[in-house]
Amino acid sequence: MPDLCLLTASYDILECFRHALLQEQKDWIGTQILRLCLREITEFRYMQTDPNWTNFLYNSKTNKLELLDFGASREYPLEFIETYSRLLAATSKSDKATIRDLSIQLGYLTGQESKAMLDAHVKSVMTLAEPFLEDSPEVYDFKDQTITERVKALIPVMIKERLAPPPEETYSLHRKLSGAFLLCAKLGSRVRCRELFVNSMRKAGIL
Repeated sequence: MPDLCLLTASYDILECFRHALLQEQKDWIGTQILRLCLREITEFRYMQTDPNWTNFLYNSKTNKLELLDFGASREYPLEFIETYSRLLAATSKSDKATIRDLSIQLGYLTGQESKAMLDAHVKSVMTLAEPFLEDSPEVYDFKDQTITERVKALIPVMIKERLAPPPEETYSLHRKLSGAFLLCAKLGSRVRCRELFVNSMRKAGIL
């Protein structure tokens, strides 16, 4: 085991990048962070929404993650979470018709959008959920992922064509998900995202 395993103090995730972590440790950290994100959505309906990496401490002695700063935590309404979870489930199956219908129900769309807006919205949802798609690799390698960049590329179209603002809840939720993906990318984590997603959705009674 590398020297870092002899450390007795916890250190934030940024410090991990300055230590010789084993790939299995990088994978474990990424797995725990994404598992937590899914549980925050489907089980707790309560999320620490600040993706700042210094809010996650890695204790190499106990091999545990320790969370800090719950000032940005918030609760989500049950109705929103249930519908949003169904949207994620539909997205995992690449069911574009259901993505559209549930997006209207959630308030992302009005149903009167241009084809350009509808296509951009559906593509952005599917891109954000890429690690959880049925046709994604069993083990998703975040090292070379470009999720955030591809979603950002769609923003100009959505700003121009959008007829209604997104539901307020998604600003914080998507900020946390994007931050978690970026953290996994920075670590180079390889995560069984699809398995985590299916287990979470089944436990919630969605799949």
